Amino acid sequence: SGQSAQIERREGNLNVLKKYPEIKLLEMRTANWSRAEALSLMENWLNAHPGQIHGVIGQNDEMALGAIQAMKAAGIDPKTIPTSGIDGVTDALLAIKSGEMVSCTLQDATGQAQGALDLALRALIGESYEPKAECWKYMDWGAEMQEVYNVPWVPVTLDNVDELLRQRE
Repeated sequence: SGQSAQIERREGNLNVLKKYPEIKLLEMRTANWSRAEALSLMENWLNAHPGQIHGVIGQNDEMALGAIQAMKAAGIDPKTIPTSGIDGVTDALLAIKSGEMVSCTLQDATGQAQGALDLALRALIGESYEPKAECWKYMDWGAEMQEVYNVPWVPVTLDNVDELLRQRE
């Protein structure tokens, strides 16, 4: 808790939740990026809020998967409590494929690396360089170099999970 990924992910989650005032946030605690700690937290929450948990947002996939394990241990079908995570680890992709997780957000290492290489080549070759990476379909290449580029993350759903799993074979 307190690292930039945790702070920024929490801020992003809270910003989205503000747009939906009808959603009541029951609990928010750290499980220290750990599946085992998330399982324990979720067990406690299921006992503290029986029948009141209607969704789970994990700040990483491991914590989302721990919450799913707790649901299963409590005899709750994970398909009845939409759960989402961040990172795109293989276990999360498999959970999406099975319907136990609704989505996650893939940290696109390939897109980040290719985007960075395009920027380096643009700095060396000049403004005439044309980008090659897929990430520029979702980002503004711009007429001039920007100080900061944020590579968009890839939402993982049933629509693209099979392709992403094939890429890992």
